[in-house]
Amino acid sequence: MNTKTLITLLAVFAFVWVVVSTIQLNAQNVQIQLAFLPPLTLELWKVIMAAFSIGAAVILLFDMAGGARRYAKDWRQRKVHRENLEIEDLYLLGLDSMLHEHYEQALERFDEVLDRVDDHLEALIKKGDSLRLLGRFREAASSLEHAARLAPDNLGALYSLTDTYEELKAAEKAQHILQRIIEIGPETTVSAHRKLRDMFVGQGKWGEADEIQQKILPMVSCEEEESFESDILKGIRLGLADQQIKSGENKAGLASYRSILELDDRFVPAYVSLGNAFAALGDTEEAVKTWKLGYDATGSVEPLVALQSYYLKLEQPQDAIGIWKQALVLSDNEVPLRYSLGKLYYRLFMLDEALQELQLIEDHVSDLPALSLLIAQILESKGDLSGALAKTKALMVETEGLMMDYNCSACGWRSTEWTGRCDSCDRWNSVGLHLQTTAAPEPAIRPAPTWSTN
Repeated sequence: MNTKTLITLLAVFAFVWVVVSTIQLNAQNVQIQLAFLPPLTLELWKVIMAAFSIGAAVILLFDMAGGARRYAKDWRQRKVHRENLEIEDLYLLGLDSMLHEHYEQALERFDEVLDRVDDHLEALIKKGDSLRLLGRFREAASSLEHAARLAPDNLGALYSLTDTYEELKAAEKAQHILQRIIEIGPETTVSAHRKLRDMFVGQGKWGEADEIQQKILPMVSCEEEESFESDILKGIRLGLADQQIKSGENKAGLASYRSILELDDRFVPAYVSLGNAFAALGDTEEAVKTWKLGYDATGSVEPLVALQSYYLKLEQPQDAIGIWKQALVLSDNEVPLRYSLGKLYYRLFMLDEALQELQLIEDHVSDLPALSLLIAQILESKGDLSGALAKTKALMVETEGLMMDYNCSACGWRSTEWTGRCDSCDRWNSVGLHLQTTAAPEPAIRPAPTWSTN
């Protein structure tokens, strides 16, 4: 017999001995009087056993009741869990539909979720996004406003609401939401700062834009972003300076232009605008000096183009021509200078001179249809139809970039006219003449002259 069996038998014998001993020791009769019942005479051990049984029954009853409550609670939790899983599946199906651009289907899924849980925050946000992408902006705003009330600090809801207000042309509401986002994370919400800055720029609120931009600069870390944001700051201050000059605050405006050049003496738009400001104020000497200084400091032809326009406005074409001739004498970079001079000659109907300048650089420039077009137009005007036709045929190959002689060095955007800021990537001071130079062709070898005394 093993130890476990022995211990079990001993425990049984001990229990039986205790019960029998209890009965023998409590065999005497006792009289029990209960309310509304006649007296009862029972042996004492029976009373003890009855009391024990009643106590055990009460304990068992309470335990069964607790078990029933626990079972009911667990059943409710399992039911809620199943419902939550179904709701989550519907929400995920809605997200999948959005991912595949099935916005109507996504909207149906999110509505099903909200029919079950009317305060499902993420479903409200995504419903708003779906409605916005469907062009139903007022309904989108209603859904997103509900989400923002449920969770005032939820950045996803606030950003989506900002986009929706922008679509509704509700600029003041959009700005209010962006300011709320910035209050939540003043040092981390760089996207909100940028959106608010762009709104101020679009509204011509240059002072407010400048204030926001100065907060953005410490938020960026990489060198490329720092350069980009620094150029935007200079562009904003350029807009502020232009605004000051237009409103008659001449001293402040000129100081603003100069402050930009103190930050970056190669910022072409500042030279152009500062020269224009001096010209508008009648200070011709300072205007000419500024434009020439701009060319010397940057190598960009745009300050000289501004000076050319000024002379043409004064009906001084010889002075305009002189700008480029003087620059050609002093500079080794003749391609953009001759191109600009050729365009000026063509504008002044000096066709022979224009053709000469443009043909001098033709072999040094590639991928510039505008140059070929100008030469073709000059040849046609001179009556050289065969030459014009040959140039036009060559031009047809390059029609995609026709007259796009300016491009952005940052993103490659091209344009027919110079602008201080790229329309595509919003970079300041990145647009310039798109002149790809090639190596000059080797001169043809000609036979040496033969001299004769006859």
